[in-house]
Amino acid sequence: MDALARLAKAADGLLFSSESDYPLEPFVWEGATPFSPSLLYQLTTLPDSVEVSTDDLDRFFAPMLFLEPDSGPEVRARVARFRSLIKLLRRQFRDLSVYKLGRVEMPAFIVGQLADGRVAGLRTTVIET
Repeated sequence: MDALARLAKAADGLLFSSESDYPLEPFVWEGATPFSPSLLYQLTTLPDSVEVSTDDLDRFFAPMLFLEPDSGPEVRARVARFRSLIKLLRRQFRDLSVYKLGRVEMPAFIVGQLADGRVAGLRTTVIET
């Protein structure tokens, strides 16, 4: 199984929860190397007036890893899946970065480079009010 298939399997059914829940969708951007934040405008067709911000991978996923002491088995299983996903991202990708576009309801991209040079990762939406 190649890196993208493993990524798709690991992300399947996981939802990134902010003020709403959005899926984590794998993507590949062919020919987008070397990758730069300015490419996000071309690759998403958003105008270059949309603000791009970056985030640390650990900080980005921190809300998905939070466990209350009395968390039930479903929550514990979801957190374990997110931890596995993060490990997979770190193992399969170089130069991982998180980019958020806009404000409030933002497309977010976890972007890295695969061993074969392709730029790929996960796309989701986050809401920050």
